[in-house]
Amino acid sequence: MIAFLNKQGILERYNISAFGPILMVRTRRGQKLLTVLARPRRFWRFFANMGVPMMLIGMLIMFVLILLTDYAMLKMLYDGAMLPSGKYNAPQNIFLIPGVNEFIPLVWGAIGLLVTLVVHELAHAILCRVEGIDVKSMGAVLLGVIPIGGFAEPDEVQLFGKKKGTGSAEPGNLSTGFGYDRAIDNHPNDETAEQRREDDAGSTISTSTISTASTGAPRSSRIRILVAGVMANFVVALIAFALFFGPALGGIAPASNVAVVSVDANSSAAYAGIKEGMVITQVDTVTVTTAHDFYTHMSTRPDAPLVMHTRKRATSDTFHIDEQDAALQKGVMIWEVLENSSAAQANITKGVTITMINDTKIGCTTDFIAFLNTTAPNQTIELFFEGNNSSIMKLGSSPDRSCGYMGVVATTKLEFAGMSIGEYPAAEKLHILKKIPSMMDRAEGWIIIFVLPFVGFDGSGFSGFGEIMQFYEPVGWAADYGVLVFWIASALLWIGWINFYAGLFNCLPAVPLDGGHVFKDIIHSFFGRVVSDNGAEQLSRSLAVAFAVLILLSFVFMIFGPVLVELIAGFS
Repeated sequence: MIAFLNKQGILERYNISAFGPILMVRTRRGQKLLTVLARPRRFWRFFANMGVPMMLIGMLIMFVLILLTDYAMLKMLYDGAMLPSGKYNAPQNIFLIPGVNEFIPLVWGAIGLLVTLVVHELAHAILCRVEGIDVKSMGAVLLGVIPIGGFAEPDEVQLFGKKKGTGSAEPGNLSTGFGYDRAIDNHPNDETAEQRREDDAGSTISTSTISTASTGAPRSSRIRILVAGVMANFVVALIAFALFFGPALGGIAPASNVAVVSVDANSSAAYAGIKEGMVITQVDTVTVTTAHDFYTHMSTRPDAPLVMHTRKRATSDTFHIDEQDAALQKGVMIWEVLENSSAAQANITKGVTITMINDTKIGCTTDFIAFLNTTAPNQTIELFFEGNNSSIMKLGSSPDRSCGYMGVVATTKLEFAGMSIGEYPAAEKLHILKKIPSMMDRAEGWIIIFVLPFVGFDGSGFSGFGEIMQFYEPVGWAADYGVLVFWIASALLWIGWINFYAGLFNCLPAVPLDGGHVFKDIIHSFFGRVVSDNGAEQLSRSLAVAFAVLILLSFVFMIFGPVLVELIAGFS
């Protein structure tokens, strides 16, 4: 479809360029708005100047992180312990493309990416206008209909000037690192070079080193323009995270952590319409918020039909269970058997359910622990399992108590009507989220922020409250807003995280990223004090290319290294 529209000239009619499935949508609209936004010039220069050290710190952090990752992977390769290929190093999960990256939800990711692109490119465009550089167009980069980048196209001649000995201008790129740049027709500038120099006199960045161009903006102006996008991303990330960890999480509280873990096919629960993942909020007329509440009520209720109230996302349902199916099947399920323990020696296996020990019925882990506290090391006990099986075993010594020790990890098994009931750590996860800001004075807090969508709390990632909102309820200021609170929280999380990640990514000293151009200009300025201007230009270009190639090869190694190792191992 794109190829057909491009061939017919329809895309060009709407200022759209096609490069295969990639579309660049341009517009000249918004020029008057840029002029208005750029009026507080001192503020924007201060804003961009503050971004210079931020970018340098981000540049150092990201480059060191890449080197450490390369070292770790090379060491694993040398030791023959390369991590297998998986979702964490899959190619589609390297880039922040909603719907393609499996960790990023389509809706919230698209909102976060859109905000990231708009503020990044708008900041570039505003600083171009502040520095007297014409913005020929702004636009978005689409993969089909999915936004993957953005760009602001400055006038390259005004920004870089004509190179000595040539009639061409140096190409510039003010993209987010996901976008592209391309020159279109020049438009008149609204500010003279004299005004630019006059305004630039108040800059805190040294302008002692002038660009190699015969005309064009000073290098300090170019650096400010390039840094502005990254600084805007960091500021938006800070605001979004402050709102997320502050009022958004403050308006959310745990509601119930009792959930339907599984439903057997052809069971009474399945025929009633009960589905896995539903949260149980009430049984009969008793409100339940914990698995202990649920167990206590189910253990003491009379034999009678049962009414169960559930919630799935924002939908509440009520189910009726017949009397013969409402009896709770109690016991303790063995979750893990420790090596060389008494349980392992007695051939106790993972997954079995203990219903009685000696003549004591075991309904939950409380009963299980209470019984073991009455035993002694080397005492012989008889275990009775679900299905009328039994086993004799001799207890060992507890590592921290004087009682007997089995060497198992057990959990309460709650089943009835063909479904099993479990506990979701809703309160614990919310507590961890609220605690993150207090950890930001340590590297640990920053690492958690960086990997939160990928790792989450249990290795499965955290994409927001979309799939788990049924475990929580709005409270305080948010009590009257219902599901909207969870939507706001999820949007703020992804706006903050994608802006944070995109800002750091753009700090990498690799052209065509913003950090690559700033790195090149800084190297030029530094060596321009000790060698000729032409020598500094060649040296800065060579170093910029070398760093770009190194970073590109590092990403390729991270993505395809595990796959190549697996292929080689398969052939051998």
